Amino acid sequence: GWLLSPPGRPYLESLLHRNRRRVFGLLERPALPPPLAVPTLPYKLFVAGRSGVGKTALVAALAGTPRTPATPAHHETLGIEATTVFWPAKPRGSARPVIFQLHFWD
Repeated sequence: GWLLSPPGRPYLESLLHRNRRRVFGLLERPALPPPLAVPTLPYKLFVAGRSGVGKTALVAALAGTPRTPATPAHHETLGIEATTVFWPAKPRGSARPVIFQLHFWD
């Protein structure tokens, strides 16, 4: 609920472009005004499992790029796909929010 509240709204808006989650490049990050600057905590998450169980679909949904009718229902991931997702959060008991930088390796 914090992300949709008035204090959390600027953090959410820094991640959106035309009301969709913005895809950031390898060296990009969300731009926040100096008074709202918060620490970024990077994590690398390796997604592994059997073929065809939905690993790529899960990462796409978390990145805000879910499957559309124009994309195929299933495609084989060749090698490793790296996707970066920024996720703002306010930990309980903390007065200051943080932004998680999640590097998904699929």
